[in-house]
Order: sequence, then C-alpha cells, then structure tokens
Amino acid sequence: MVAPVTKICLNLILELIMLKKLFILILFISLNSFSHSVKDGDMDGSWRAIEAFINGEAQEVVDGLMVASEGYMSVNWTAGDGNKYFNYSSYEVDGGMVNVEILNHSLDQYIGAKFSHKPNFMGDKKSYITTFVWDDVEYTHRWEKMSCSKEKCARISDFKK
Repeated sequence: MVAPVTKICLNLILELIMLKKLFILILFISLNSFSHSVKDGDMDGSWRAIEAFINGEAQEVVDGLMVASEGYMSVNWTAGDGNKYFNYSSYEVDGGMVNVEILNHSLDQYIGAKFSHKPNFMGDKKSYITTFVWDDVEYTHRWEKMSCSKEKCARISDFKK
C-alpha cells in the first residue's frame, strides 16, 4: 500500500510543477501583450503612423514618419489637403508623459508651441497609440516601429473611443 501512495504523491507533485510552469508562461505572455506607459528610451527609433483620427474621424491619408533619438524628433507627414509638412521638436519623458516643444515647423506660427501626450505602448514597445489636443483639435495616432514591416509586432487592434 505504501507504493501506490508514493506514486500518487509523485504524480501530484509533477502536476503541480506543470501547472506552475503553465501559469508562469501565461503570465509572461500576458505581460508582454498588455500596454505600458512610456519610459526613457522608448521613443527612440524610426516610426511610421499606421492610423490617424482627427476629432474622431478616420483619416484616409496616413503617411507620417518620425525619427526620435536622445530627446529630439523629426516628423514628416502629408495632410488631408495633400500638402507636405514637417516639424523638428525636442521632447522629454516625465512620469509617463511626453512633453514636446516644436523647434522648427513648416508653418512658422507653430515654432515654440508646446504640448504633451501620453503614449500607450504595447508590451513589446514596438507600437503605441497616443491622443493629444492642439488648437482645440484632438489628434489620435497609432505609431509602429519601422522594423514591424519585417518582423512580427504586437498591435493594438482598436483604439477608437
């Protein structure tokens, strides 16, 4: 009778170990799938706009490109009217917020303008969404690392309100 009890105990221990490993795996996958706030260095890299909404209305032309490094970024895009624009900005990450100051812009009246936004990153830090208000207009964008055209990246499927 001792042998069957020992066998049952060993089987139970093995099952518990497997359940623990499964739980750790699910936890690891979950942490990498859910969104995270911005930290220093997260903005660095080459990005492209994938989706854009202005005051909740989806934009047909979405071709924004951004390069960010060490607190500076350059953004180029085509507006709905077909005109091409750019800005060069400084940015600072502080408490989950990105504070931006426009240093140069294709429209002179925006030079010196400041705004803040709170990027919501996917767990792999290769995609994020952000919303900000500028001149009483709400802009929402989903940005993706340029490397996502060659590798699989986590995506936010729907960020509309």
